[in-house]
Amino acid sequence: MNIQSILSVVGVLLVLLSGLLLAPLGVALYFGDTPIEGFMSETSAFGWAFGLSLTSGLILWKLFPSGLAKLRDREGFAIVTFSWLSMSAFGALPLYLGGACPEFIDAFFESTSGFTTTGASILQDIDTLPHGILFWRNLMQWIGGMGIILLSLAIFPMLGIGSFHLFKAEIPGGSTVEQTQPRLAETAKILWKTYLALTLIEILALRFAGLSWFDSVCHTFSTVATGGFSPHNGSVSAFNNVYIESIIILFMFLGGINFALHFQLVRRNFSVVLKNPEFRTYCILILAGVLFATWGLTRVSETGDAGQAFRSAAFTVVSINTTTGFVTDDFNLWPEYLKLFLVAIMMIGGCSGSTSGSFKVIRIIILLKIIIRELKNLVYPRAIFHVKVGDKTVDADDLSNVAALTFMFMGFTALGGILLSAMGVDFTTALSATVASLFNIGPGLGDVGAMGNYSSIPAMGKGILILFMLLGRLEIYGVILLFLPMTWRK
Repeated sequence: MNIQSILSVVGVLLVLLSGLLLAPLGVALYFGDTPIEGFMSETSAFGWAFGLSLTSGLILWKLFPSGLAKLRDREGFAIVTFSWLSMSAFGALPLYLGGACPEFIDAFFESTSGFTTTGASILQDIDTLPHGILFWRNLMQWIGGMGIILLSLAIFPMLGIGSFHLFKAEIPGGSTVEQTQPRLAETAKILWKTYLALTLIEILALRFAGLSWFDSVCHTFSTVATGGFSPHNGSVSAFNNVYIESIIILFMFLGGINFALHFQLVRRNFSVVLKNPEFRTYCILILAGVLFATWGLTRVSETGDAGQAFRSAAFTVVSINTTTGFVTDDFNLWPEYLKLFLVAIMMIGGCSGSTSGSFKVIRIIILLKIIIRELKNLVYPRAIFHVKVGDKTVDADDLSNVAALTFMFMGFTALGGILLSAMGVDFTTALSATVASLFNIGPGLGDVGAMGNYSSIPAMGKGILILFMLLGRLEIYGVILLFLPMTWRK
């Protein structure tokens, strides 16, 4: 393991983080909010965070040679994991120093939830927080949505050499993501341009629908990143506006689509998009889910208002399926079978290569095809059946990868539920908090219900959920590899 290369790249990314901290610092200076009693002003908090991040990053970057040309997969996984940990730790400083989170574990939890686009929060009175802190929460999600490494590949040419190991280790969907250009740096630029275009369009759409510039920017950052942080206690329900909800539904849906398909849409290759089996399944799942939830809500409605039921169902299903986590309804009050249905779709998630978290639609397709193949083998034991997605045969290594990842997701879900229950957390809250963290969703059931508030979880439990958020964002393999002795051997 090339430790020096790891520390060097982590240093570069901390320098990048210091630059990002200037944006909320500017917002804090513009609004000039009163400091939280007993803590430094948010401008001072962001100033200290900027200085510490920049200094630490420059020391690591200049002290150690990068050696990027000699990177292997193992260094790539280590760099990505330690980069996300470092960014989350330094990103927590403004929240801690400014008093939004008086305990560092809470600030670390909030920051990790932001960068991993989970959307779980320990904050209880969000509306009273200073504007700079609120902006920083949403900016963390926007940066984390496309990925810290992918951003650095677009900005820092020095990371273009041997950088595929970083790309493969970080981007959601792993090996299912296709490069749109031969050079990885060009791919990163194209993906970020698409991301920026979606961001600008939604900001303008929300502003036209009546939101302030601040609310438009903050909600857009969380929507395209499918993150779910809102600068209001009531999330999107604070506006009670069907036009705003419709815009957010559209962009949550777009955020859950593979960004390589966005590139195809820009190039007007509509047939490629429509023939994509993952995209078609994703659309069918959302449509079927909205219809099923509408039917269920209409049944229990006192007035039988199908229109209101459809409005609630459409927003909630798209938000949960894409793992965004915005809410307009308290789905803890929904019928039990609908709550179980939401848990199921939150574990599926959006498409590979999107900003969505969770297991991904493509893996569900592959798992179902593996089951079908096994059933066929029982009937025709001497026949050889291949697993195909579209017109492509899935490699045997990819099949075992999906099967192993399924087992690990289920195993960590059970482990997290047991550990939180042992700390005194009730079963429903323990299990749903684990699922919501590991699958990067945010809101769950029980005490971590529709608004996704985790303040009642014990400090040690928050530490476990921080690890689970990172496991989910980096799809488990990259993190657990660091705990294996063979990873560190030469």
